[in-house]
Amino acid sequence: MSRCGVDGEQHSKIASANDLAIPGKLLRLLFHDCFVEGCDASVLLQGNGTERSDPTNTSLGGFSVIDSAKRVLEIFCPGTVSCADIIALAARDAVAIAGGPAFQIPAGRRDGRISNSANVRPNIVDNIVDTSFTMDEMIKLFNSKGLSLDDLVTLSVHIPSA
Repeated sequence: MSRCGVDGEQHSKIASANDLAIPGKLLRLLFHDCFVEGCDASVLLQGNGTERSDPTNTSLGGFSVIDSAKRVLEIFCPGTVSCADIIALAARDAVAIAGGPAFQIPAGRRDGRISNSANVRPNIVDNIVDTSFTMDEMIKLFNSKGLSLDDLVTLSVHIPSA
């Protein structure tokens, strides 16, 4: 239950029941958001030259779940919950609903106002999809983003092979 009295987990349950791929889509959306500019929802911003318009991100899903949750939250607590928090909490809840681990995520993220597709390639494609990276290089890259070896293993399941 959020501090506004809205049950976000219930929203994730409904979305996950309607589309079994939602947990993976939301986890991948969170990863792509956080790995580029930090967890700031910049991946949601639309327009030419944004992260969302980059060819790497055209296959991302889960946007409708985030949009729907934002609409509901704005009715009950306008201007209170950031899209960045919605992405993080929705991904967390959907993964738990799908049988993954349940864990706490602190709220309080601020939404970014800048989204640049030029930042996607150096952070996602060149570093993550580059199959010439050694395991040590991948671990170092993930550590530079504050992520662990467990995070690398978990998130690697969602990276398409080149």
